[in-house]
Amino acid sequence: MTIADAESSTPPQSKVQQVLDAIEDAEISPEEGLQIALALVNFVEEFHLEALEELLQAEQQEAMSVAVWAADSARLETVRQLLSAVLGDDDDDEDDLEAEEDGQADDF
Repeated sequence: MTIADAESSTPPQSKVQQVLDAIEDAEISPEEGLQIALALVNFVEEFHLEALEELLQAEQQEAMSVAVWAADSARLETVRQLLSAVLGDDDDDEDDLEAEEDGQADDF
């Protein structure tokens, strides 16, 4: 049995559990968890964009399918932007702490 055969015979839920177990065993940091989440969102977003492109190029476009895939793609883009913003906030957080220590923090 090849690796490809083993993968094709593994139920999807088992694959998910294997990945989750591997992440848990790796004892990742919260930042690494965000990086993994961002990579997964990028993967799914790319799939949605490719599927949407195929739907748009089809001879008989189904308007409802195009709308659903486009909406999902937009949601995934928002998720990606949010995760990227959280990952990119590290420098700003340090500046906020320094300003707070100096008594220059913004009052909300």
